[in-house]
Amino acid sequence: MSIGAGSMYLCVLLVVTLALVGVGYLLGVKTEYSREKLSTYECGFEPLASSRQAFCLRFFILAIIFLVFDVEIALLIPYVLSVGSGMMWFVRALVFSFVFILVLGLLHEYNEGSLDWMF
Repeated sequence: MSIGAGSMYLCVLLVVTLALVGVGYLLGVKTEYSREKLSTYECGFEPLASSRQAFCLRFFILAIIFLVFDVEIALLIPYVLSVGSGMMWFVRALVFSFVFILVLGLLHEYNEGSLDWMF
């Protein structure tokens, strides 16, 4: 029974991966954590406040909205580049429905108040 080129490549890849993980484990820096290592550093002074502060939920929601529209732009770039190449009608309908759903989502976020930064 003969081993194919794909199987040989997979075996070499597995061996190299395991070797790199093993070398990283053996040469990795072992650190013992103490109270000083786990505390925040403020220029040699004792910490003035706790480093565990509440995260602003409005910032998180705005960041998620940004990621959604960032992915939208990445998905629409191929469409914009191929507009003049005789695209089928259903592709255009899919793109317009995609943009329509995103605009509805944006309107929902606006009505919900996620885009307002007044506290």
